[in-house]
Amino acid sequence: MRKALDNTFIQYGIRKEDMALVEMLARKHGLDFDWVQALLKSLHAEKVKNEEPDDKTVERIIESALERVRKSEELSFYGASAKKKS
Repeated sequence: MRKALDNTFIQYGIRKEDMALVEMLARKHGLDFDWVQALLKSLHAEKVKNEEPDDKTVERIIESALERVRKSEELSFYGASAKKKS
């Protein structure tokens, strides 16, 4: 029996079944799952390019992901307060 390539594994370096567990844990701990996926995808891309990302690269990826969260929170905050004033 032939097995198809796991697209989730190709994109994130994590099997589809394991990604479901990551999603459940992210939601349980109040993390935005899209953010977690973007972080995993960035880390996996670095692993594919190189053999293993160094600490500085991992820090850069995490800082970038955190910056996206901060911007998203700011937009949500200002968007919510703007709607209340209307």
